[in-house]
Amino acid sequence: MLKRRAYGYTGNAADAEDLVQETLLKAYRAFPRLGPDPYLKAWLLSILRNTWIAKYRAAQCRPAETLTAEFQDGDTGAVSAEELVLRDIADDRLVAALAELSEPMRLTVYYTAVEGMSCREVARVMGVPEGTVMSRMHRGRAQLRRRLSQPGTRPAPRKKSPMPARRP
Repeated sequence: MLKRRAYGYTGNAADAEDLVQETLLKAYRAFPRLGPDPYLKAWLLSILRNTWIAKYRAAQCRPAETLTAEFQDGDTGAVSAEELVLRDIADDRLVAALAELSEPMRLTVYYTAVEGMSCREVARVMGVPEGTVMSRMHRGRAQLRRRLSQPGTRPAPRKKSPMPARRP
């Protein structure tokens, strides 16, 4: 009876079994509170329904989990969003100037200028005070302005670029 109703809710045999198991566990824990002369079938079906509703609502709050590619043992990891954006920037001078910034400063500039996050959000993400974010933004923009205002000069490339090579 419970399994058939659970299958009707979930549409999947494995999920129905999990739902029945959780229902019976909740019923076992609540059994001492059950009054005299109970109607067990209705009680168990109510627990089953309420458990399913709670799981359904919780699932609606979570983002969908989908794999977009297969993973191999030799994979080093995904490309960061920062690297993807910087790959698409057409101005090589700007990319080189960004690469010369220190990592905390570069991330701060990226989060505020590219992602459009507020200083408070960036501070929360990076785990630093809001004043530090504002200071890094000021110094980062000043360094970028200085490097990009020099006509005809290219900033010296760093030994290790923070971005992978561009694909043609």
